[in-house]
Amino acid sequence: MAQTAENILRRSLDAVDRQRRRLTWVLAVAGVNVAFGFFRLFEVKSTGDLAGLIVQAVMVLFFGILGLAVLIVFQQAISTKRILRAIELASKPAEGP
Repeated sequence: MAQTAENILRRSLDAVDRQRRRLTWVLAVAGVNVAFGFFRLFEVKSTGDLAGLIVQAVMVLFFGILGLAVLIVFQQAISTKRILRAIELASKPAEGP
């Protein structure tokens, strides 16, 4: 039974690590898109194209909010990992001298 609980905890910790790596990539992509969006926003601004300016502003806002959402989920993943490690440490029997 203890071995099964340990395997479940280990798989849970591994799943949190995989999710954290994926979120790091999503955050990087969102950051690049925001930077590119700002570049395009300033480029469209000088042309006087109001519709293009609105589209670019919405894209910058979308990817900025996406980046913030990923950061929140990233922090939740870190908290989950800490909780799982605390459970893992609490479930191990105390070793005597």
